[in-house]
Amino acid sequence: MEVIRLPGIHHDTSISIVAGLERSILIDTGTSWHQINIEERINSKLEELPNIEAILLTHRHYDTAGAANFLSRKFGIPILIHPAASNSLLSNDQLTTWASRYDSDMPITETIPLTDGWEMDLGGGTIKSIHTPGHTSCHSSFLIPELSILFSGDLIPSPEYPGRTDLPTGNIPQMLDSIEKIMELKPEVIVPSRGETIRGKNVQKVLKMHRNFFASIIEKRGELPIEWPKPTATCMWWTPNPKWEIDQ
Repeated sequence: MEVIRLPGIHHDTSISIVAGLERSILIDTGTSWHQINIEERINSKLEELPNIEAILLTHRHYDTAGAANFLSRKFGIPILIHPAASNSLLSNDQLTTWASRYDSDMPITETIPLTDGWEMDLGGGTIKSIHTPGHTSCHSSFLIPELSILFSGDLIPSPEYPGRTDLPTGNIPQMLDSIEKIMELKPEVIVPSRGETIRGKNVQKVLKMHRNFFASIIEKRGELPIEWPKPTATCMWWTPNPKWEIDQ
């Protein structure tokens, strides 16, 4: 199996191509701002890989799902996302997709429900959906058991930055539960939505830091440390102050 990560442009989340022996899938798509460029970048990687057969979305936010409709039509493939997001994407919902905060319209996007535990055989390995709400109610992470790789989306947006839970459908206790669920899986590699890929000994270290942060926020009844700056509307993470140091 092969994993190719395409860093996001500007506000876009990163995009991953996961290729097995028989088929490939795409995880997340970024905004619609750079969708033609994204199509070209994906095509440049597909020469020796099986055809892409599906788009898997970690959640409904515009920076993650905005280009899904365009890429679905270009490649002739379905879009899968947790059912909690289906109506928002189909109805052009500007609030829970957060598209309005980007001064953009969320394209009307038809999806297929992707439930907790869903699996797809890629040939030589499988990819599995794990419902990990907290950043949004629809958030899913994706695990390749054979490679012990987890695609965390905005559950873990970066090793140094915890994901926000103050956007529509966000939930702090669910975020804590989801991080603990991932800790129990003991992945050896985590691919976050934007930051550096997390490997080896740092995986559990990073997960513990994120878990401890959300546990402390619950104890403080949702209050962030006063030293932490307020994020801009389009920022999907909180910025610790002082910065969390992670050995890579």
